[in-house]
Amino acid sequence: MKKGQIYILSVLIIGFLLFTIITPSNFIHQRVIDDDFEELSKNYQLESSKLINQLLNKEGTNEEVISDTFLNFTVLFTSYSKTKNPNFGLIYAFPYNGEVFVGNYADTDLTFVAGGSSTNHYLPGCFSEVSTSVSLYGISLSVPDIVPADYAQCIKSISYPSEDTIKFTIEGIEYDFQLKPSRSDIIIVSRENLQEDVKVFISD
Repeated sequence: MKKGQIYILSVLIIGFLLFTIITPSNFIHQRVIDDDFEELSKNYQLESSKLINQLLNKEGTNEEVISDTFLNFTVLFTSYSKTKNPNFGLIYAFPYNGEVFVGNYADTDLTFVAGGSSTNHYLPGCFSEVSTSVSLYGISLSVPDIVPADYAQCIKSISYPSEDTIKFTIEGIEYDFQLKPSRSDIIIVSRENLQEDVKVFISD
């Protein structure tokens, strides 16, 4: 992808993220809880699904556009989420056009294996690599410069597996997921790592 195209994509994603943050109807409101973990998890699930659907319906979308655009969106969301909850991290996976895209923006490493394969893939967490945005409601918004190459070690694409499954292993705990080759449904595991507890949200 050319530098100019990456810049345009970054502008589009920034605008999209600002719109979803500022527009109240796009948020899932819940009663006040100890922190924003569940709200952030569900907001990411909702808005990332919207973004994927928009990309799939856009002419000229290919694997590189999908990967780079989703990377931009997730880095921006993680940057924003740190202002709400400094312990919130994300791991995602979704199939597209014969491939499965996986990203790790949590504070822990991920290993995963696709159905029908014995190959274990490893992704370090990029949580510490993402800078924090400065507040959003006061026009003064600090947005990190996003260079896809800076996060190359935290994303991976593999060929769609012979069996419609993928297994994540996070800190010794296994999570099994079903894949749908005809649909780019997003798998999300969000984590909040506290001193005494770890909260985990798994998408439906």
